[in-house]
Amino acid sequence: MFRALLSVVAVASIAFLSPIPAMADQTALTSSASIKNDLNYLLYKPSDYDSSGKTYPLVVWLHGGDQGGNDIEKVRRSGLPKLIEGGKEFPFLVFSPQNPSEELLYPIEKVEAALEEVIASNRVDRSRVYVIGYSRGGFGAWAMAEQFPGRFAAIVPIAGGGNRHYLSRTNEKAAFWVFHGTDDDVIPLSDSVVLYERLKGLKRNVRLSVLEGVDHSGIEGAALNDAKLWDWLLDQRLGNAAE
Repeated sequence: MFRALLSVVAVASIAFLSPIPAMADQTALTSSASIKNDLNYLLYKPSDYDSSGKTYPLVVWLHGGDQGGNDIEKVRRSGLPKLIEGGKEFPFLVFSPQNPSEELLYPIEKVEAALEEVIASNRVDRSRVYVIGYSRGGFGAWAMAEQFPGRFAAIVPIAGGGNRHYLSRTNEKAAFWVFHGTDDDVIPLSDSVVLYERLKGLKRNVRLSVLEGVDHSGIEGAALNDAKLWDWLLDQRLGNAAE
């Protein structure tokens, strides 16, 4: 018993005499790293742009996953750029950035920075800026509505998905029109439905078009060739947008 007590005392003495380790310090720093914004994009202007002197609405087009990379010609192959290449005219500017990644989601901060450059250097009505995205671009459209709520008067996600928990950050004055096909085996219809239901719960201006028998590849053209979409889109305006 006495020996055991001595052992305890000896251990306690050693622990007391051992140096106390210094507390780790955290230093507050600010990064000076700069991110190069080298997004490729297409820019369409209406045929009367140079002669009119007026301001125009602007549509941001976010393409699907198979047009990413650094070959801008791929962006012309579908969506709004394909319609424009085919001779269709629109009464608004179309800004079509290319996702630099063939696998990842859109770098929306870079898209927003490039968009501001385009708006600042052209005659754009800031109260009538819209974003339309298909598939991976649909995810980008949802994300941009959440991260840059003061930018867009209308958001049109086509066969996309996103994080419903951040929808409360979207602009209460913005309008949403969501498109999805019932036969989509790439992005489930439920991905759009859950976001739509969340917006309804937030009492946002939102509508959902579910196209029966339409698959993932078919929904893009079906939505963009709906004349009602363009009439609705051009009616949307943010009254508090910065001039």
